[in-house]
Amino acid sequence: MYNPQDSHQFFEIYDNHDVLVCRWTMDQIDRKDGTVWVMNHFFYNPTTASKESMPFLLDDEMQTALSIAQETKLPIWPLDPMIIAYFKQHPEFHQIWYHKPYSI
Repeated sequence: MYNPQDSHQFFEIYDNHDVLVCRWTMDQIDRKDGTVWVMNHFFYNPTTASKESMPFLLDDEMQTALSIAQETKLPIWPLDPMIIAYFKQHPEFHQIWYHKPYSI
């Protein structure tokens, strides 16, 4: 669970054997044009099981990020290429995407 009032969001998922499956963070920063969430690197442990579940895992984790953005009314600035690709493929993220490319 997360606390949208916390300026540092930290998420880790472990499997049934207590092995790290994924980890990601978001930090709230002030820019000249307003406050935004910076979504840092999305790490996932590329095991056979995690590769199979990755699309579902990513969907779940990105829904958490979307919820935080909606609750705080702040956009997200994704830095990880995998997350940028996810934002491109999912139109529901276009309106909360800070520094969205013009071609989208």
